[in-house]
Amino acid sequence: MLAPALTAHTDLHRHHVAVTVSGPLTTADHTDALREACMPLPRTYGLIVNLSGVTVITDAGLRGLRQLASAVHATGHRIAFVCSELILRAELVLADLDTLAPVLQADEQAFPIVGYAA
Repeated sequence: MLAPALTAHTDLHRHHVAVTVSGPLTTADHTDALREACMPLPRTYGLIVNLSGVTVITDAGLRGLRQLASAVHATGHRIAFVCSELILRAELVLADLDTLAPVLQADEQAFPIVGYAA
């Protein structure tokens, strides 16, 4: 079975961690791996999760994204999801992910939302 590729980048200037997901996001194991890549966050950092490279997502993947957003909020951090693909972004919104965190088209839109003043 294919697994997603996860790439993390810490932006010291903008005070956020950006994690890019490429490939499928279909099982609890996939979302557990994503949560491990994202958490814990540095004390004053926000989180951007870029889903533009996701090839397929299931209910388990959506449930894991909602759990990730809740976990990030519970620790006092900010989170935003980014997806440049219109169809996938619409699917995220239809699944009500945007009620937990913004679902945006580009990373640049997320910077002011998740960033903290240095």
